[in-house]
Amino acid sequence: MENIKTIKSKEDAIKLLNVALEHEWAVSFEYLFHAYSFPKGKLYYPDPILKRHQDVRAQTIQIGIDEMYHSLQLGTIIKQMGGTPSFKTDEVIRYPRVIDNLERDKKTEDLVTDLYQSAEFEEGAFPKIHNMVLNISYDEVRHSDQFVAMMDAMKAEGAEDAHCHQSDPANAQKEEVQLLHAIMRAENELMHRYLKYVILFSEHQDLSQRLFKNAIDHMKNWDKNGGILIKMGDVIQIENAEKNADGVERSVSPMPAAYPGEDRLSALPTLIPAEEELIAQYEKLLSLVTDGEIKEQLEKHAGLAREHLFTQKWLLKNAQIIKGLS
Repeated sequence: MENIKTIKSKEDAIKLLNVALEHEWAVSFEYLFHAYSFPKGKLYYPDPILKRHQDVRAQTIQIGIDEMYHSLQLGTIIKQMGGTPSFKTDEVIRYPRVIDNLERDKKTEDLVTDLYQSAEFEEGAFPKIHNMVLNISYDEVRHSDQFVAMMDAMKAEGAEDAHCHQSDPANAQKEEVQLLHAIMRAENELMHRYLKYVILFSEHQDLSQRLFKNAIDHMKNWDKNGGILIKMGDVIQIENAEKNADGVERSVSPMPAAYPGEDRLSALPTLIPAEEELIAQYEKLLSLVTDGEIKEQLEKHAGLAREHLFTQKWLLKNAQIIKGLS
């Protein structure tokens, strides 16, 4: 990650914000990939900030969500300043042991804290942006302290060798499991695509907030599907990852670096076929699973996708009939 030291001009400020955005965007993937691989309700730690015992998995998910909010903050300001938000991602890594992932996450937090706190703003230059990056930096300080507390608790309990969930090799031949993996990728991609459009259309509360709701819905579905995969004896996959002999997975392209559309009339039409494809995948999966809790949960997810499809069709139709709308 490039370290931007001196901020004098608008171009300097936008560059700093975009470096930060690329980082926040990447770790919002990585922390969630880590968390949804951790055992649920088995690893707890005394949180130094919240002053209560927390589930390592649940708190790591919350930290990933914090990074999404940072991405929205940074991208919105870049757009307002006339810049172009960058959605490139860094390398994503997942280790077999939980504690090794937490160690990487802690180092990541320290790295970005230094980015924010070492940036030297010329006196009087962009005081609101200076204030914003300092505010974000102390979220990262909190995250770092929380990751340290997680690791300390694991060491104290002799749980250093606690492993992430692993995929049952037999699942490679199970159509329903592979279809759920495809759905997980689609939910994740749509969640982040909607977030990009929230940033692009942040000047208008109506559209951005409607799209933000859909992003959160896809996040919730991704969350629940991660749990369903565990019940099926599998674990969330990292897109385009390669695994070495030690079981360490690395991906340099865990998500798209670009998403289609830069205005309403080019962005909104892309969401309709994406939601339609997701609905079709859910319907196929529902035909393969037996009645019960899992099927009921999947039916709820499919229902939300149908709601999104209805909304997106009308958002597009309404945008197309109004002249001068961009």
